[in-house]
Amino acid sequence: MNKRTVLTNLLATMAILLSGVGISTAAQVLYDSSGFIVGQQSFSDSFNVSGPGTLTVTLTNMAWPEPLASLNSVVSTSDGLLGAEMSAGTETFNVSGGPVFVQWFGSAQGALDAGVYGLNVQYQANGSGGGPNPVPLPTSIALFLSGLALLLWQRRVRARSVDEPLPTA
Repeated sequence: MNKRTVLTNLLATMAILLSGVGISTAAQVLYDSSGFIVGQQSFSDSFNVSGPGTLTVTLTNMAWPEPLASLNSVVSTSDGLLGAEMSAGTETFNVSGGPVFVQWFGSAQGALDAGVYGLNVQYQANGSGGGPNPVPLPTSIALFLSGLALLLWQRRVRARSVDEPLPTA
């Protein structure tokens, strides 16, 4: 293959890969953890959200050593509850900003009277147009390919310098 063909193929590959670069949206993870419930227990945490957006709460009843007999959660702000009490699953809530309170509680069962839960709380800010704030994706593919092209160019230059005869006096 001659160098013109290699360069043309490299540029075509870069153009194809860069056509997929766009804008994505990012959610902020406020809480992501799992824990044990022994007997009957209740937990709570509070978060401060920066402005209007969507809060997504995922509550998981894990079957280890046995599933919990009950697992529920409530989400509220200083104005009151954001919805009805939720059981294991995923719910989304519209928030206007400020403090948000999440409380989860459950009852264990079985010989050990213990169980495991998982809780994930994510906040997605709204943009000015009512949609999510855009987050530009890095052009890592372009950087990778340009670095690869420079390495290949450097290899070619070194190979040429090795092939040239040493000057004689």
